[in-house]
Amino acid sequence: MERLPPELLTRIFSFLAIGQKTLAPYATISRAWQCTVEQHTFSQLSLSSDELERFNHAVVQSSHVHRRTPVRRVNYGVHLPDYDDNACGRFERQADRQINDEAFGKALVGLFTLLEVMDAGNGSRPIDLNILYFYSSMDINRRDTETLRAHEMAKSLGKRHDLFELRYQDSYLQLLQPESLPILYNVTSLTINGDTARKLAPAIAPGIMSRLPNLISTNFSISDMERKRPNRRTQLRSEFARQLTSMPTPQSLQKFDFELRHVQPANESFVNANVRGDFHSPDVDDVSTALQRFWQAAPSLTNFKLSGPICVGPELFRSPGEDEEDEEKQQQWQKLKVVTVELSLVRPDGGWYIELDPDRGSDSPDEEEEEDEGEEDEFEYSGHIFHDRTSSQNSSSSGYDSSDSFFAMNELPPDSYGYDDEKRDLRLNGEEPSAYFRTKPTAELEGLFTAAAHAAARMPSLRNMRVSLEVRPSGRTGRKRQKIGFLYLAPGVRGAKDEGRGRECRKVYWDAPKGWRMSGRLQNKWKFLLGDDGIVKYKEW
Repeated sequence: MERLPPELLTRIFSFLAIGQKTLAPYATISRAWQCTVEQHTFSQLSLSSDELERFNHAVVQSSHVHRRTPVRRVNYGVHLPDYDDNACGRFERQADRQINDEAFGKALVGLFTLLEVMDAGNGSRPIDLNILYFYSSMDINRRDTETLRAHEMAKSLGKRHDLFELRYQDSYLQLLQPESLPILYNVTSLTINGDTARKLAPAIAPGIMSRLPNLISTNFSISDMERKRPNRRTQLRSEFARQLTSMPTPQSLQKFDFELRHVQPANESFVNANVRGDFHSPDVDDVSTALQRFWQAAPSLTNFKLSGPICVGPELFRSPGEDEEDEEKQQQWQKLKVVTVELSLVRPDGGWYIELDPDRGSDSPDEEEEEDEGEEDEFEYSGHIFHDRTSSQNSSSSGYDSSDSFFAMNELPPDSYGYDDEKRDLRLNGEEPSAYFRTKPTAELEGLFTAAAHAAARMPSLRNMRVSLEVRPSGRTGRKRQKIGFLYLAPGVRGAKDEGRGRECRKVYWDAPKGWRMSGRLQNKWKFLLGDDGIVKYKEW
């Protein structure tokens, strides 16, 4: 067996590995088998920050070079400092968040330092880095089933104070000093899952990107919620814009997949806050402007996707004050082939991209969810008066003092301390009552579509562009989820809606409510790009 060529041994092992859960026993057959098995098992490594020393000993500093060279994918999780039973009953305070941020930064520095050693010309291949989870041992998703059941029972009996995930639901991990991370030339793909129970601040994504000069593709998932504390949300968005704007231009980046998830309120009468920020200008959205400058400056970018749905404005496609008449000036997106933007119904300025359709017809009456009987409390939120139809016994707090949490340092006090305030909390957050009635595109949505067409005309390599939002079920939509938006296809690109015709011309397919058509200005923009032979089709609902 020792005399078999390595290529043949690898071939034999590939058959053995099919369907096998445990491959380690094969490594004991011989040294040749050990090398073959470890080249397979070390190609994808999953470790937490607690295991960095073990990773260093077994892989980075190991005399077995064959353990380093096959490393292709690293999945990483960060173990945050633990807290005790008493802390389970109070919100994380500023001191808690500072400790967690420092631990998070230290964990990333530790990993980057070891990957930097592997980057020292030893033949290692490019690495896919995936930063996937962040936890403390007492977090609700880390307690074992038996312990969690006991804690829930004790709380229901009044014998335990425990906020469970509410303790940290308003905390966002920060990367305090991105420049402290070593520069890694061997990481070419980066995935960050920051929309978990423990959320990451959006600015972490560009902070880490700035230390990876050979990055080719990214996949980020970040939360953009905080409706109850809009000032905090605005701050998080502006910090992201500042970090993205200040980072070096990513010369090798080809694919940028960014989910900045904003779940729009279920109550479409909800008054949303203006979260545009003032890093660039009070009159434009910081996130949209920063993303526009970023994807314009990336010379190798071919695939650009924003999802969530994401809360962005027309600044994503066109700089404010840009000359609209000079369509033939120097192209700004030379290599872009695919652009996808999944819009939120809510605009960054707090308005909505869709409105009540006055021509909705008699088959789609306004719907209002029946309210439960009870006393009606009046309260003020963001300068507007709302009415809370909850019973007086449900409006009491659960006994925790706001001075015991970091919320006391913010402009708004806590709105919820747990189950007792759950119904009022849902109303403050726009989750109740459910009211879906918006179906017609507003002038602001047409303005964004116009800006997208303006940008598409300056993308000479563009093959596919989709910009749309999802309308929720109502009588007007036939009780189904529908879309408003367009799909652009370049000549030679066939889509599902082509029906076998027009493959050699430019095409725009619209999903829209019945009777909607492009305004003159928007139509002229697309006509400039489509030419005389272009096709425009509407799918009405």
